[in-house]
Amino acid sequence: MIVVVGLPAYADSPDASRCAGGLAVEVASAARSRGGAVELVGKVGDDGAGDAVVVALGRLGIGHAALLRDPVLPTPVLATPDPEDAAVELDAAGPETRLLPEDAAARPGLDPADVDLALRFLPAAGVIVLADALSADSIAVAVEGAAFATARLIVLVPAGATPPAVPPEATVLETPPDDDGSFARLVGLFAGALDAGVDPKAAFEEALGASGWEPITE
Repeated sequence: MIVVVGLPAYADSPDASRCAGGLAVEVASAARSRGGAVELVGKVGDDGAGDAVVVALGRLGIGHAALLRDPVLPTPVLATPDPEDAAVELDAAGPETRLLPEDAAARPGLDPADVDLALRFLPAAGVIVLADALSADSIAVAVEGAAFATARLIVLVPAGATPPAVPPEATVLETPPDDDGSFARLVGLFAGALDAGVDPKAAFEEALGASGWEPITE
């Protein structure tokens, strides 16, 4: 089983299966496409948008038994500005999708106790992916949980950020600032291959080829 730790967001869509978005959801969806069982550890608000995220995860085949509800803060929303709005500055790639509320403190978050509880609830994890930025204490709890479950650990860090303190056998990948979805697919397929028992080197090469990425050779 693959456990993806990260915070989903609501994305407005006429298709109910597409109402959940964000890096963690994209990684989980890609891992699920590899054929393994996937659980998402995260938190949404106790609101209608959170309900829609839960429904979407179910339709995507992503488990949400460890998805927590925040009774105070709202479910984050992925919003794309209207390109016809004169106040919106556009670049060549078009309007940039934003996560609202923009202030991270106004959105649900995962603290060490949340991560600990979730991983104790999912002891069969074979691979744990930390898809979103977590506090050092939460990462330490995840490392401990991975060691207890003898699970492989994949940690994603923002571009330019200092890598967290994790065991040398963990895989640390830098998230590109502009991802068209191929990076999330790479990570998800890599996790899926690891969970299927593929050797890490071969698993990464498989994921590179399937996601359209090419290794850099010097």
